[in-house]
Amino acid sequence: MTAPSGAAGNRPAAAATEAPWFEARGVGKQFGGVVALDGIDVSFRRGEIVGLIGDNGSGKSTFVKIASGVYQPGRGSIALDGKGVRFRTAADARQAGIETVHQDLGLVDTMSIVRNFFLGAEVRKGLFLDMRHMRRETVKMLEEIGLGNLRDLGQDVSRLSGGERQAISIGRAVAFEKKMLILDEPTSALSIAETEKVFEFIRRAKERQLAVVCVMHNLAQVRDVADRFVVFWHGKKVADLVNEGQSERELAEYILQGKLIEMGIERSELDSDAIRTLAQE
Repeated sequence: MTAPSGAAGNRPAAAATEAPWFEARGVGKQFGGVVALDGIDVSFRRGEIVGLIGDNGSGKSTFVKIASGVYQPGRGSIALDGKGVRFRTAADARQAGIETVHQDLGLVDTMSIVRNFFLGAEVRKGLFLDMRHMRRETVKMLEEIGLGNLRDLGQDVSRLSGGERQAISIGRAVAFEKKMLILDEPTSALSIAETEKVFEFIRRAKERQLAVVCVMHNLAQVRDVADRFVVFWHGKKVADLVNEGQSERELAEYILQGKLIEMGIERSELDSDAIRTLAQE
């Protein structure tokens, strides 16, 4: 198989300075006769942003649900900081340090910014919520991630923009000292300006030494924020490469490469028109 022209090639990403915090080895998942994941090996390091990319049906969502404790793997293993773990629930994954922000963001529209920030981790003073403490901590963390302009913390989150809502979810993971943050389509339906703001929040999470995994369809956007790309195709990992400035087209060719492998076709056997047709299917 010939590597896409001008790209880094389908080789493992260069080793980071520290060992992976999250490692999946040979992870598989099957639903009836449908193989959703087929022996996935992937790792994530703290202080790194990884773009997880692939077409619909590539296994990204299933992998995220396994990593976040919603599903249990049918085979294979997961280790955190070198120690084997098995999550029975999403709460187990969160307790272990993995925070997943889904497209619905997990926010309650009719609750305030403060209440959403501490959702599921409320601080009490006797029988009552310690709103003063939670408000003070919310102000502190929002200022650290660049949202200190949200002065009315008593307002419902339904009044916030999409980017601000995403920032609340990211900031919550940073505030509670999570080790890994998984973001499912974090820029979906956002404007260009809000997308850049969200990328800034993601970079700040990286600076706080979180391992950040961005599941994205928009290849033009993911190449602007990721340090490394992991490409899935029909339940298999087909590429793992360092961001060396690959173009959107070059990243798309890795996804196409998975399609060709499945069809048993060498890329060199096809002309450019055939490749373009396959990429659009």
